[in-house]
Amino acid sequence: MEELKKILFRIASILTITFLPCAILLIVYFYTAPKIAEYYDIKEKRAVLDIFNIPYRITEKKLMGFTFKGYDKKDILKVFSKNITVEYPSAASWEIQQPGAQTPDSVQGQAVEGKPKGGKRIFKYVREGKLQGFGFVESKIGYGYNKSSIMSLFICLEPDMETLKGIEVLDHSETPGLGGRITEDQFKKQFVGKKLRPKIMVVRGKKAAGSNEVEAITGATNTSRGIESFLNDAMKEFWEGQREITW
Repeated sequence: MEELKKILFRIASILTITFLPCAILLIVYFYTAPKIAEYYDIKEKRAVLDIFNIPYRITEKKLMGFTFKGYDKKDILKVFSKNITVEYPSAASWEIQQPGAQTPDSVQGQAVEGKPKGGKRIFKYVREGKLQGFGFVESKIGYGYNKSSIMSLFICLEPDMETLKGIEVLDHSETPGLGGRITEDQFKKQFVGKKLRPKIMVVRGKKAAGSNEVEAITGATNTSRGIESFLNDAMKEFWEGQREITW
């Protein structure tokens, strides 16, 4: 009997040791998953609003002489809904719709039955009945220095579909201080107004002169080449998907 108690105790101990960490991980996951999803949703909406220069409420808090800037999530959602149209075009379709409207192919940012496979969410900004520009989010793996990580960009275009209105880096795993500088305004602002045809080119060792040229990040050649390939590949797929332009 004593031996059976020891065996049962050991089994109970093993089950407890195995169960508790799993239970804790599940609790943490279910608690943090919605917050992480909300964070990325707000981050994406901020990127869209920032590129279109649509203002939203910024908050400031002072603590021990330091000023911490933040943003009002509710205001971002409100401003985004009021100004941005989210669509899932099945083919080339750039008709102007009222801000905040959605096509029947999208509900709360989710695809519904009948939506073409592989369709991208298109973010449009219409002001006073005139299309100001549109953009889409692209995520790819194998670009930049860390070729096992995912890079995600919001690519925004002028209505002519071949001029960049800007880019915003949503996610990356590049080295801080080197490739990580792709998030700096000094680098991103170079892309504003640049031509996407025939291709974006990142130049090294000289000043960008052409209408499709931007300067590489010093010391981050692989990341600079990654951004170049990323944009050119993303636009090739986008144009072909819209059946408007062939490469």
